[in-house]
Amino acid sequence: MTMENSPVTLISPTLLLDLGQAYRSMLELDLVMFSTLMRLHTSVNGDGISIWLLNEAETELECTHAVGAQAANMLGSLMRAKKFVAAYRTVSAKQMNMDELHHSKWMGAKVQREYFGMDARNIIIAPLVARSELIGGMIVNKNGRPAFKRSDRNSIIELAGHIALAIQNTQLYERQNHTNGRQKLLNQISRHLHQTLDIDELLPRIFTEVNKAINAEAQSIWLVDEEAGVITCRFATGPGSERLKGFAMSLTEPSIVGTSISKKKSIIIKDAQNDPRRNHSADERTGYVTRSLLTVPLMLEDKSIGAIQALNKRGGEPFNQDDLDLFRSIADSAVLAVNNAQLVADLQNSSELMLDVLSTALDVRDRGSEGHSRRVVEYTARLAQQIGLDNESINSIRRGALIHDIGKIGVPDAVLNKPDSLTIEERKIMDRHPQVGYYILADILYLQEEIKIVVCHHEKWDGTGYPFGLRGEQIPLGARLFSIADTFDALTSDRPYRESRPYEIARKIIEEESGKQFDPQAVDAFLAIPAEEWGQISAQVMEKITRRRAMNI
Repeated sequence: MTMENSPVTLISPTLLLDLGQAYRSMLELDLVMFSTLMRLHTSVNGDGISIWLLNEAETELECTHAVGAQAANMLGSLMRAKKFVAAYRTVSAKQMNMDELHHSKWMGAKVQREYFGMDARNIIIAPLVARSELIGGMIVNKNGRPAFKRSDRNSIIELAGHIALAIQNTQLYERQNHTNGRQKLLNQISRHLHQTLDIDELLPRIFTEVNKAINAEAQSIWLVDEEAGVITCRFATGPGSERLKGFAMSLTEPSIVGTSISKKKSIIIKDAQNDPRRNHSADERTGYVTRSLLTVPLMLEDKSIGAIQALNKRGGEPFNQDDLDLFRSIADSAVLAVNNAQLVADLQNSSELMLDVLSTALDVRDRGSEGHSRRVVEYTARLAQQIGLDNESINSIRRGALIHDIGKIGVPDAVLNKPDSLTIEERKIMDRHPQVGYYILADILYLQEEIKIVVCHHEKWDGTGYPFGLRGEQIPLGARLFSIADTFDALTSDRPYRESRPYEIARKIIEEESGKQFDPQAVDAFLAIPAEEWGQISAQVMEKITRRRAMNI
């Protein structure tokens, strides 16, 4: 049996099994591919073997695997793919098999010399085709004699088919993993974004997730104010972000953000410094140099309410289409959360205005405690901040503290403003005001947390308070904080029946009541706040009241 007709031993069952199982990761495939190419290199006595894969646009071939003397120089190299793809398409249209394809000299001697600078007799170019899809080519070359034999060509053509299938399987597997991972990330982002309706808490949360997904140096969110005709940077992260927050531009002023919002389209810019569409005012304001960017409109039905933007991918690479697709998906998750948060903020603003009016009316009626409601609001909020509550909880506590005495609307003037001590019957009437407050507010659904302060602000840690005699942590946290703030204000304010007491005495009384009237941890929080800070809070409240009086409000 001659060497020319001897059976091919390169394609062993073990090799095929290794190639078939290597699809689980590109790293695993790389190891198998190196071993495979080395065996082929030895078998055909070649000078070099390389694998070239097509990019998605089929405009370039990239060398992804190589063995031989020039392997180090070849890896990562790029070639134009137009003639390579055109040559394959021409002969494949004639429905040739691989053996016929090779005999047809499908690339043509001229094309081969243009690509590889060598005679066709010293090079074999095997298309990598899997499931009828051209994904690249395998190139085997030798510079001298002996020339390739038919058995060499057959081995290379057969092996190319197995390699193409292994590469495509790996690409499909990793693409599916990438898709699954991206969907998992988007699901997580969606859950996180819908855990709060506080827009000041929501916006930082959006960009924490954006940074995980996009890995950008800086991000910003811009919201439309239709009445003012501007788009405003509502939140930003990254270098210069503090100078960017609150920056507003006219809706008609040329800018990438404005274009994205007005045209309702996503924009990717790979070279921001030389793109004529860019407005450089933001960079001038922040001192930050934008190299590449992504901008995606926040679309609610057919209306754009703003846009999110990411600048400069870490590592120096420009953003790609995959980044833009993911950014667009994040925007779709974020827009509903942002819109809901804005609606809630608008509702809260109108509701809090009404609560403020009610509190003012009560202070006017109860002149002995004018300013009391507002001071207690600020004192309680400061305590809530001291123990580490989030903004949403603090805002809820502020509202509850503002309306804590709303039930006094039901207390007769003769009892409410009596200058002397109350009788037993009058005390019973006064002590009903927490329950009266509950009845007034019970049907207002969005005040259910605030009602807990209204009805429980006279409960005591040791269970001796009213109206329910709750003990310890049975008392809502907001009410526990409020009771200290309320007592502190009562002690340090002038009342018809006594003068105010100095901070030191008030502090001592509160400290002594730890574990009795007050929650010990809440007392510790109170004691940790400097005396001068309490004084500043009181002064700021009285300054606002003075301004209101001057405006006859």
